Amino acid sequence: MPDDHLDETPRGPFVVDAGELDVAYTQASETHLVARGGDPHRWVILVAALCGAFATGLTITVLTTALPFIGRDFEGTADATLSWIVIAPFLFRAIFVPTFGKLGDKFGRKAVWVGGFGISTAASLACGFAPNVASLIGLRAIAAAGAAAVIPTSLALIATAFAPEDRVRALGWWSATIAGAPLLGVVLGGFVVEGWGWRFLFFAQFPISLAGLLLGIAVLRESRGRGDERFDLAGSFASIVGLGALMLVLNQGSEWGWSSPAVIIGAIVAVTLLVAFVEIERRAAAPLVPLHYFRDRSYRSSVAAAFFANFAYMGGFFVTSLMLVDRFDWSAAQVALGVSPRAAALGVMGPIAGYLAARLGGRRSTVGGLILLVISMVLLAFVGDTFAYWRDMFPALVLSGFGLGLVGPPTAAEVTNVARSSDLAAASGSLNLGASVGSSLGIAAMAAVVTSVGSAGTGRPYVWSFAVGAVVVSVGAVVALGMRGRSAVDVG
Repeated sequence: MPDDHLDETPRGPFVVDAGELDVAYTQASETHLVARGGDPHRWVILVAALCGAFATGLTITVLTTALPFIGRDFEGTADATLSWIVIAPFLFRAIFVPTFGKLGDKFGRKAVWVGGFGISTAASLACGFAPNVASLIGLRAIAAAGAAAVIPTSLALIATAFAPEDRVRALGWWSATIAGAPLLGVVLGGFVVEGWGWRFLFFAQFPISLAGLLLGIAVLRESRGRGDERFDLAGSFASIVGLGALMLVLNQGSEWGWSSPAVIIGAIVAVTLLVAFVEIERRAAAPLVPLHYFRDRSYRSSVAAAFFANFAYMGGFFVTSLMLVDRFDWSAAQVALGVSPRAAALGVMGPIAGYLAARLGGRRSTVGGLILLVISMVLLAFVGDTFAYWRDMFPALVLSGFGLGLVGPPTAAEVTNVARSSDLAAASGSLNLGASVGSSLGIAAMAAVVTSVGSAGTGRPYVWSFAVGAVVVSVGAVVALGMRGRSAVDVG
């Protein structure tokens, strides 16, 4: 695998202490499976890992359109408080990904996957019984923290089960699930809430999640990195608090005011702790985020491509929904149905993109996807006051879904192929962190343009917002040229 030698310390054949025996056996088994072309049950393992990713991702956004209904159930709750029902899951899922990625490498990826999925399933069920808003927010945050454990470990479990030359195909399904589940949550939530109430969402999901959890327990194979390494507590603290402050500022900056004391203090905390985090990771014996992989140009280009793609995709998703309500007076159900082609296109393209990337190479697939996102932003910017949905908006939404679908598999495959087997979950955490920060920054930046340019109800703010998205994702297309064209793991 490329750059597999980075920071690798030579070891004699008989220098294995008791604490390393289990790890040595696990890694030897993984190597044998890869040599044979992957685990013979790899497609069943893929389905099980995706069940966890889908179920936990769906709950993140499922209440996005339900806030008015929840407000009526809990009378007297301020809108600012209700907004945390949606904000808290995004925040907690993003900040815990690096920590749980490293915990998976240290203590076992299946163990952390099962633990995270189990916590998310139980907390989501408890949400259906929440007696007040405070408990609902707290339970949603706990469920999202569990989801943060599932994301990097599911990628590592899939990467371990599949040989490098087959990973990009399997990761097409993974990327479609990770990106598509939250969007499907918005769509399903809009219809289910109006028909059966918001609590029903959690009651209906529980048996499905429980079945997925039991399937994972039955079929997933345990794998881990070096279990004897000391866990990076200082790095974990700096990343959680620093990323938490950053995500809070990005999500609440426009609401609180970018010059407000809370935002300024949050920004200072974020910058200080994230700079400290980088320094801690540079010196740590077992870093939470393996920074040495960023010396590989293709690795860092892949993480950057995920950032830029999600910036435009999620920013565009949020602003499109806002435009349909503000400019064209659509209802919540109409918006859910209107934006659903974006999620559908992503779901269709993700698996196909894995095969395309294997044939065309990761760089071509990723750059092509980013260009489609640029085109979608431009088309949305030109939506007029008297637009025809099927002519003016539908093509842009489909291109946006296709674009992100093309980016996901090759970036995930490149990260896992560069990383050593002992760092798979931690390395994938870097990719997911880039995507999460890109999503939050895209929503915050593109929404800020809408609120600061022009007048509400007119088209001008949205033209500028989508123009910003187009420019930013164009930068991503240039950066993605640093990825490998056709690496050793591509098949011709």
